Amino acid sequence: MDHSEAWRRWNAWNYVLRAVEQIAPEALEDLARLVPLYREAAPHMDRPGWYIYDWESLEEAIETLEGIPGYEEDFLAKLRDLREALLAWGRKWNLPHPEPLSWALQNFPFWTKAPAFAGKPMWYASPVVDFPSLPPFRPPEFSPPVYGAEKSSWPKIEKGLRQAFESWLRECRALYEEWALPNRELQKHARWWVAHRIKGWSIRTMHQRAREEGLVKGGRVLIEKGSPATISEAINRLDRELNYPAQELSPPAP
Repeated sequence: MDHSEAWRRWNAWNYVLRAVEQIAPEALEDLARLVPLYREAAPHMDRPGWYIYDWESLEEAIETLEGIPGYEEDFLAKLRDLREALLAWGRKWNLPHPEPLSWALQNFPFWTKAPAFAGKPMWYASPVVDFPSLPPFRPPEFSPPVYGAEKSSWPKIEKGLRQAFESWLRECRALYEEWALPNRELQKHARWWVAHRIKGWSIRTMHQRAREEGLVKGGRVLIEKGSPATISEAINRLDRELNYPAQELSPPAP
């Protein structure tokens, strides 16, 4: 996987995880039940040779320690317990993927230090807005209305400059709309994805269910309307963008 694909996947997951916080807070509340397991494992997560900060580093540490005969079995058991509990949580909420599992793991230090906020989103990496470069503005050449340029006048110069600027502005607006459309759509698609994949709502009824459950902000239902075909296509497209589900995490836990 090249860097651009990895970046797109990471960014798409950030949109989805933001949507989880907005419309599926019950998943976070359920995750908070694992804080005691994290507290048991935490003293062993930063040691010489490794630092556990996300899902992949947790798996790598366990794999490394399992290759050392007789190495602190109690310590290893605590890491395994945390790993299996996280994986069970991910499977329960249809999030068995390294990105949401890392996001889940990164909430624990905050919840441990501030128990009153357990179950509330504390770790949030905002989706990156990669705005395209604007085209250069090239004003038309002109000669000031001075000696030797009697045919020139400031009204003509101003008219030419205004026309050039308005043309450049239209080009910028078109570029922005081309860029903004998928970004605006991705937020909507992420909420559709969470409503269907995480909450298990039917594609045909999710807008009405969101209204009934009070998922409204600023008078706007957070899950927008859309034809079943449009919503289904958006969810399937986002599945591909997210690499969902991750194959290596799909089998049931032993």
